[in-house]
Amino acid sequence: MRKLIIFSTLLLLSAVVGCMPKSSEDGHLYIISTNDVHATIDALPRLATLVAVYEERGEVLLVDSGDRVSGNAYVDDAAEPGVPLIEIMNDMGYDVATLGNHEFDKGSQVLDAMIDAAEFDVVCANVTAKSGAKQPLHYTVIEKMGVEIGVVGVVDTDNGGFPLGGKKAYENYDFTSDVETAYEVCGVVAQKCDFVVLLSHMGWQSDRRLAESGVACQWIAGGHSHDLKNEDVCGVHISQNVKNIRYAMVADLEIVGGAIVSVAYNQVNLSDVEPDCRFVERVEVLKASDKELNSVVGYATAAATKEGVANFTIASLAGYPYEDGFVPEVTFYHYGGIRLDGFAEGDVIRAEILNNDPFQSTIYIGTMTTQQMRDFILRKYNKGSAENPDKESHYPYFRSDAPYAIILGDEPAEVPDAVDVVFELQEGEYRVAMCNYIAENYIDSAIVARQLRPTDISVRSAMLRYMNSFGAEGYTPDNACRQSEVKR
Repeated sequence: MRKLIIFSTLLLLSAVVGCMPKSSEDGHLYIISTNDVHATIDALPRLATLVAVYEERGEVLLVDSGDRVSGNAYVDDAAEPGVPLIEIMNDMGYDVATLGNHEFDKGSQVLDAMIDAAEFDVVCANVTAKSGAKQPLHYTVIEKMGVEIGVVGVVDTDNGGFPLGGKKAYENYDFTSDVETAYEVCGVVAQKCDFVVLLSHMGWQSDRRLAESGVACQWIAGGHSHDLKNEDVCGVHISQNVKNIRYAMVADLEIVGGAIVSVAYNQVNLSDVEPDCRFVERVEVLKASDKELNSVVGYATAAATKEGVANFTIASLAGYPYEDGFVPEVTFYHYGGIRLDGFAEGDVIRAEILNNDPFQSTIYIGTMTTQQMRDFILRKYNKGSAENPDKESHYPYFRSDAPYAIILGDEPAEVPDAVDVVFELQEGEYRVAMCNYIAENYIDSAIVARQLRPTDISVRSAMLRYMNSFGAEGYTPDNACRQSEVKR
């Protein structure tokens, strides 16, 4: 009986649809979104296949929510940094992209070159360029199949009014509040469009707050926090595809008579998609074009986890032969700056080492007291709140070769606050080394000026030297974590 009812219903629907006037523009518009690509060129051939599949079914818009670069030396260290990836995106048919914080990493001239190379619109409503830098659009409107699709872009401003990262990268730009600007501009665009997409590089928590505020958009295609999200919040769909093109989100807009009659969302696991042979060849040509990047610089006797990569990086700074015989007693590195999730047993090539620091960080050395170390760790750990958490706080963010425990307080349970840091060190002053990102962003500027000094030694050169120092014997990874959280 159930089958008969379903069959009758289908006949009725077919009759109704058959009586409706047909339009040459009836069909499906597929909007495919990516985020936090981080120059993961080896994943692009699978995305190319996905795009081709949907192009066979209807019209396609391809959009990106920022952080396309900073993650792969074949792209980041090219003669024109970032441009090789942009050229592949052009071939794939991207239509719109917003800026992520990492688009700014190498300054305005590099960002300008990427914008010039893009054959797609670059939108970012909360950035104002100055000093001759290229100004991105606040939004764009694309007409497809008789409907107007508005696409707005926005980048995070949670780092003291700037995107996350070193503030020197933003010296040719001014920023307005990410959430407030997104709310305002989406409201303007919604008045002239049938469907509004916000390409958000704010992170999941900010996206959710924006949706709860009643923002005038149908879809927030998010990025920045590397979450896997596909859900409705207060009538707004929010999605995010982790990072490195592991997933892509497809919004299926059914259009009849120049009107959107339904929208469905499908998050595709790209590991299930066969790579496009043409793009595989394109990627291999790019990777083969730089023999130096493919040169072997060391050998790993076992696989390293991300903790192992962190310890390798710390040891590289700790063991560097600094001038005047300076030898660090304590070394720090920020976990967000560890960009490799691990490396395999066997030969390690130059590109892999460089990929661990796409930012070309430098090293600071000097002295700090145990109390000063304790203070900057606590400030970072306790940053944010349960309502507006800092995605890089409330866990041991600063890894070190000096073991320490973060002592947690009692409240609030959702986001526990730390009350102390206990080192396995005597109280006193110690020689320290760290990357410039920690010194310039997390340590009091008076302490930096008085006790620390920058060097022109790059973290990359320290890592390459350290890996090479093991020779044929090979490097054995240390995958231990020496930082912990303890409830008092």
